[in-house]
Amino acid sequence: MPQEDYIKKEIDKLGKLLAKALADLVRLKSKGQLSDALNVTDQTLRTELGIDLEALCALPQNELLPFLAAEKKLSNVQMELIADLLFESAENDPAAVSKYTRALRIYEAVTETEPNYSINRHFKIELIRRLLREA
Repeated sequence: MPQEDYIKKEIDKLGKLLAKALADLVRLKSKGQLSDALNVTDQTLRTELGIDLEALCALPQNELLPFLAAEKKLSNVQMELIADLLFESAENDPAAVSKYTRALRIYEAVTETEPNYSINRHFKIELIRRLLREA
């Protein structure tokens, strides 16, 4: 039982970390400090999770979900937060198509496996599809 409690605490801690990284990214982005926002987000993800957004974009599409789910052992909620980070950081980025494509793949995978429907996720999926068609 103590090991299960430890694992649950670690998963909760990871979720809070991802949520904070996303909140920081959105806050700094809204202030016009996108470069600072990306630096803070990248540093947090690298230090705490060993995840680099650029490395995620370089992964072949078929390796993305196994990397996040199996190797990093992220839950659906945590993977959706990673997708949110990719989505939010894609604006005005030369790697926008790659970020949007990977965010879309994660959102779709979460939608397939998550029993709860999310209107927010649905709108992001539709927006990304439209942005990728226009790219």
